[in-house]
Amino acid sequence: MRTITFIAIATISAMLPFSAARAQRNQAKLISPVRLELSMEITTTTEDGYPSALRATVKNVGDVDADMPMPVFGCLTQGGQILLHIEWHSDDPHKTNGYGWGGGCGEGDRPSLTQQIRNEGVRLRPGEFITSSVNIHSRLQGIEPGIIEYWIEFIPPKTTRRDLVELQQAGYIVPTETIETDHQRFIVR
Repeated sequence: MRTITFIAIATISAMLPFSAARAQRNQAKLISPVRLELSMEITTTTEDGYPSALRATVKNVGDVDADMPMPVFGCLTQGGQILLHIEWHSDDPHKTNGYGWGGGCGEGDRPSLTQQIRNEGVRLRPGEFITSSVNIHSRLQGIEPGIIEYWIEFIPPKTTRRDLVELQQAGYIVPTETIETDHQRFIVR
């Protein structure tokens, strides 16, 4: 009887770390009922036919209102922005492929995410959308022959459980999922 009890306790004890790790993983991912769709289109081209400006559209395709900072291209330290990714792939087999056009942003004293959304944010009701544009022509100046691959990504606001509780109590529901468009390409000659 002692042996059976010992085996049962040992088995349960061995399983506890796995259960705790699984529960932690499930809690680590903050899920929101907000469902957004991101699309990108070329709005203007250069004389050579290369994309010059892009328009990003963030659309609420879910069934709840989506509250967030104004989704713009560039840097928002607490998230909620649209990022442009550009990669250049050389035609010359002796040159390495690369990408660049980086940027950075500083973190400063900012109001809470709830205050930012209340004062500067947008609310997209189901079916509504918002657009933002970016000039990519200047980033392609002097580029050598090859293939340019580009896409955009929406980075949701950075939230903690505490933020989500505070936002919900204030009547806001924010997106928590990163989304990106399909990758597009064009040839530079």
